[in-house]
Amino acid sequence: MRHADIAIVVANPEISSVRDSDRIIGLLDAKTLKAEKGERIEKHLLITRYDAARAVRGEMMTIEDVLELLSIPLLGIIPESPEVLHASNIGSPVTLSNVSSAPARAYMDAARRLKGEAVTVTIPSDRKSLLDRLFGRRAA
Repeated sequence: MRHADIAIVVANPEISSVRDSDRIIGLLDAKTLKAEKGERIEKHLLITRYDAARAVRGEMMTIEDVLELLSIPLLGIIPESPEVLHASNIGSPVTLSNVSSAPARAYMDAARRLKGEAVTVTIPSDRKSLLDRLFGRRAA
């Protein structure tokens, strides 16, 4: 961290995670070589394990609440998904184990944004189309 030029701060939309991320942002602003020279380190926020339905029910923080508390640019939102657990269990990144999954697409979009591409940030939701509900397969 001390020698970083750019930082990606990763937070879950839960108060304890956001507090930890806020502390990291403070350390980035105070303890890096750039900070000691009076320069600012470029910081980006990656929100992981986001579930829109749980946020609506008040079971986790909203994206807006997290952004208000941390006040750094949003790099991306990674949705909560069983695909991440499955990828972890087989020892493979979700971006390789199921490239078409929502988390994989969200990670790839965040990487493209970090590279400077103009990719719109979308807030993942559980809404499915009628055809998905009728013909979609359930995970075992």
